[in-house]
Amino acid sequence: MELKAILKKEKQKLNRCEVLLKYVKVMYWKKGADIKTIDLYDEKNSDIVARIEERHKIRQVNKAINHNLVKQLKNQGKDAEPYMKNYWDEIVEGFAMLHNTYKTESSFQKTFLYDKNSHLYRRFQDCISLDSMKYYLAYLKVYLTNLEKMWHKEALSRTKSLFEKYPNIKVKYVEPALPINWANIYEQIKFLKSKDANAQL
Repeated sequence: MELKAILKKEKQKLNRCEVLLKYVKVMYWKKGADIKTIDLYDEKNSDIVARIEERHKIRQVNKAINHNLVKQLKNQGKDAEPYMKNYWDEIVEGFAMLHNTYKTESSFQKTFLYDKNSHLYRRFQDCISLDSMKYYLAYLKVYLTNLEKMWHKEALSRTKSLFEKYPNIKVKYVEPALPINWANIYEQIKFLKSKDANAQL
């Protein structure tokens, strides 16, 4: 490829980065699901960048968990689809309820798991602090290790029993929720950081 073509391609990628990172739509869910545009180039939003990077790590472990759950169900001659949502409800709820209390007995479930009209439906991982995400990632990794040796219910029970010993591992909820297109934004962050790493060689 000619230098001019390479330069043009790089400029296109950088323009895409600028658009995606400068005009990020996030939801401040405690304030009536207020959508605001933020600039991830701004240092004051560095925590959101770190949360997006941690969210990517969580996604990778989620994929490995899904693979193992589907494999187990197929080995039992079961169709995975009817089971997966319930399994994930149990996994997420298992972590979220470890050392946290909620306004009502079902408020967490309604907000994140059951009510499709909730702005945060299936978005638990997008609404927690960076430290909480790290704890959640550790929880998922332990569950995955257990899952590779035993069935879901036993794996989850053992994982919860272990984490119940650490009362400091509480879920802290933070605003804003990560942008819905966080995965695309992550790819642009990774691209920019790879350019930075290459420039320092």
